[in-house]
Amino acid sequence: MQLLGRRGPGGFAIVVGAAAVPEMMIIICGGGGELESRIIGTVVAAAQCRCRSRPPCQCRAGSPRGRVLPSELLFEVLLLLPAKEVCRVRAVCSSWRSLTYDPIFVSAHAARRPGPLLAVPSGWLMETSVDLVDLSGDVVKRIRTGDRAHRVLCTHFNYVFIVSGVNHSVHILEPVSGAVFTLPHAIGEDLARVIGAGYPAWFAFGQVASTQEYKLMRIVEDRNGGDPACEVFTFDTRIAQWNKSPETYRQWKKTGSPPAYLDPGCTNGVVVNGSAYFLFDCWQFDEPFVDGFCIEPGCIPSFNLETEHWSVALQGPLSRILQETVGLFRYEDLADRLSLAGIEGCLVTVHCNDQMSTTDLWFLIDFDNCVWSKKTIIQNEVLASNLTEAVQVLWVPDVDGMILLVRTVSGLVLRIYDPATNAVRNVFGTNFICSAGVGIYTQSLLMVP
Repeated sequence: MQLLGRRGPGGFAIVVGAAAVPEMMIIICGGGGELESRIIGTVVAAAQCRCRSRPPCQCRAGSPRGRVLPSELLFEVLLLLPAKEVCRVRAVCSSWRSLTYDPIFVSAHAARRPGPLLAVPSGWLMETSVDLVDLSGDVVKRIRTGDRAHRVLCTHFNYVFIVSGVNHSVHILEPVSGAVFTLPHAIGEDLARVIGAGYPAWFAFGQVASTQEYKLMRIVEDRNGGDPACEVFTFDTRIAQWNKSPETYRQWKKTGSPPAYLDPGCTNGVVVNGSAYFLFDCWQFDEPFVDGFCIEPGCIPSFNLETEHWSVALQGPLSRILQETVGLFRYEDLADRLSLAGIEGCLVTVHCNDQMSTTDLWFLIDFDNCVWSKKTIIQNEVLASNLTEAVQVLWVPDVDGMILLVRTVSGLVLRIYDPATNAVRNVFGTNFICSAGVGIYTQSLLMVP
């Protein structure tokens, strides 16, 4: 048997050739966007259906011979379809629906298409949405979110967290069903209502190894002179049922504020080994401001998700970065040029090095002694943009290379960078630039919601 899938102007076409079955072509989605299942050749496209509905369902309609496509062949045929088309053919008939919801089929389909989906914000104002994009750049699913998707949190999970740009309220998107659930309001929303929109908020999401609980932390700045409000929302191990079961429904918990001002240009905290890491605003490390804070210049703040306490014990690579400039730069010159990443369980500081026109990745190789090594240097011309403002690095275990979120003056560009070959390929671009991030969605869209 030979199967070949291809996309054409009429939809997604599958050509089937086998010794027992004459060659045929199935066009699953055609007719100007209307779902149809029609035959080109001699075999009925939807002949698998054995429904007894009256009148006959779509899969029997137009069958000139009533021939039945073997179930194992249909299984292989449907595996060729992208998830978007599989979801559409579920409307053909009950037997197709049952087959495509079967866990064996879902697992086989996922195995054919390894790699996660990227949750990317798109649109503007009341037309905002979240696009689920595969690694080839195709939009697998677009979920309308109204005016809520002003920001997507950089998480690696089977849900997508989106944040309102007005009051920093948090919403959880379930991509299979498209349902959006809102976490309870707390201090963060109240503070945003008092001080108004446009003030920064920092987020981090991760798991506590000892309890298997997931925690989401939110920090909202108080421009009225108060300390930033830091809150933690805890999900137990049944996170999928948190919005349905009263015993799993919890509230935000207020914790201690950060020991100094956080960097407003790096609002996505990175969780590594149970701690969330952020960056301080660099101007605090220069004279005369440094004496007013109980922090060492260049240190990196961390928040232990289990104990919910802050620490400033980790010294970052900032002093070495400044040494390489031969005294030309101060700490304040690194503002908006730094970000954090977690790569293969290692904390990484990403430096947009304007002096050398590179993006440098500093890996923490010895936590106890605060030893960093500059292992990766990306030439900015490789990024194919002379308008690069910042680069955020995302690492996914199933992807060969690193996902680069490149922020330019006109929007966001997603690229995959392979350090072994120094090659970059484009994945996706959007003009959405409002505090945008990218979520990594790890589940199959074919699962039962």
